[in-house]
Amino acid sequence: MVDLARQHFEDLPVNGQLAPEVAPVPHARLVFRNKTSLEQTHLYMGVPAYPFPHELRFACYTLNTILGGGMSSRLFQNIREKQGLAYAVYSELSMYRDTGCMAIYAGTAVETCRQVVDSIIKEFRELKENLVPAEELRRAKDNLKGSFMLGLESTSSRMGNLARQDLYFQRFFTLDEMLESIEAVTAEQVREIAREFFNPKNITLAVLGNLGDFKIKREDLDC
Repeated sequence: MVDLARQHFEDLPVNGQLAPEVAPVPHARLVFRNKTSLEQTHLYMGVPAYPFPHELRFACYTLNTILGGGMSSRLFQNIREKQGLAYAVYSELSMYRDTGCMAIYAGTAVETCRQVVDSIIKEFRELKENLVPAEELRRAKDNLKGSFMLGLESTSSRMGNLARQDLYFQRFFTLDEMLESIEAVTAEQVREIAREFFNPKNITLAVLGNLGDFKIKREDLDC
């Protein structure tokens, strides 16, 4: 490896400067891919989110937990349990140094794909328009606290947590500090983040399956 690196890069000029750091600019696309061999239709819907060092990251975690972060989440309860439209449905939050993404996955049939999309958009609209009830916010916070505590039980997860904190913050946050940050999240913060994230212009949708002529238009994502 060293020999190959020297062969290809040794003659490159050195100016002591790093490339400028520019945050990536997302593009909200609607992508539909036909794969006739698939029985199930897979869809991912995503929106831009905050970067990892953002001061409202714990409110983001809370929003994600409420929306689709487990079996008691809104997506799971309303799409799978009540309507039976999908076997798997969840949301996930990916946060990086300079950007982030909140994405929703669902596996369904092509015949019910539009209903699933409509149901996800309905949850977006509900989170934007109304405050999360106190009892639901309490459950989400307790869920997050438990996840943080269980996530620090193994040596590898503790080391990963220490490395992330050093890279992003140059300091170590104790477990008590993180739990206090979760406890400080308010329903108003959750609603404001939902209003910022769930802008129809920023929603990306990707659908893979035996789709035929199935399509979703931008106006169908209005929330």
